[in-house]
Amino acid sequence: MDSFNYDPYQPLFDQFGVARDAVIRLGQAWREKHRYYHTEKHLQQLTDQIEDSFRTGKINENARALLLMAAFFHDVVYDPTLHDNEEQSAQLFEEWANHPEKELVKTLILDTKHHQPDHELSALFSEMDMSVVTQSSFQELLEWEYGIFKEYQYVDYSLYKMGRLAFLEGCLRKYPGNRTNLEYLIHYLTHHRPRIGIYPGSFNPFHNGHLNILEKAERVFDKIIIARGINPEKGASEIDEEWPLILKHRQHELFKGLLTDYITSKEMQADITLIRGLRNGDDLDYEVNQLRFMEEMKPELKVVFIRCDKQFEHISSSAIRNLEKINQGLGEKYIPK
Repeated sequence: MDSFNYDPYQPLFDQFGVARDAVIRLGQAWREKHRYYHTEKHLQQLTDQIEDSFRTGKINENARALLLMAAFFHDVVYDPTLHDNEEQSAQLFEEWANHPEKELVKTLILDTKHHQPDHELSALFSEMDMSVVTQSSFQELLEWEYGIFKEYQYVDYSLYKMGRLAFLEGCLRKYPGNRTNLEYLIHYLTHHRPRIGIYPGSFNPFHNGHLNILEKAERVFDKIIIARGINPEKGASEIDEEWPLILKHRQHELFKGLLTDYITSKEMQADITLIRGLRNGDDLDYEVNQLRFMEEMKPELKVVFIRCDKQFEHISSSAIRNLEKINQGLGEKYIPK
């Protein structure tokens, strides 16, 4: 969808004392790259429901204003790796807004954490926020599920699936009105096997060429696991376990032993493909030679070679390390920001 249009709501932001530069930051937050469901599309759906309730006389003008502000701020802080998004969102509203009823708006925001509100207006807002569960068709639930899966791609799929099924079973008990479609979704998730790529390497350091390969692979597969192998000659104690911030919302982990064994360990819940990045023909010759060994150990191994874009062909981790030895900071331009 196109970006949400905040301009028609500027008088409302002015009414609540939210500065115009804060509204810009609000929009930037809703468009963060790690969001797939909690996006401006979700915001648009909420504001549409609120405006429809106002047009039909279900709520008055004051309730409309309070609900809209809660909609704009309830997911302004959204990081699935954290457990206090609602608290941080409410705190941000506290800092940015100035209005006699801002405590009620904060309550509406905080109540979306567990959707067990005591206030009548908060109950209505929670109902709107959970309409994806209570009113969606099976196709819409599938889109919702995929968005949540992408937001939680930093979690190993076996753990994600277990937790997600438990959550959906809870939704089934709490919201029986959409039972049939929720049961379809639970059945789908129970049997679904996503296409996951494993992108292994030493990544010492992880550079822009690696990122280029990763982003290309992510356009092909549902998810990519970045796997850093431990050199048996060095051991885990000599591995730099610091990962670049750009990988924060992606699954990344260390592994030791054979790569084929590591791939096999991920195959119970998903279809796994090995991703190999190429810079040039020399890389291809080396990778094909290594592949022959792996195919002897794992004949059913699936492999996809992905070539980096031309502007990254000269970048290698060893070259960056050498630049850093000559003059610290020379290699920074090749590292993702």
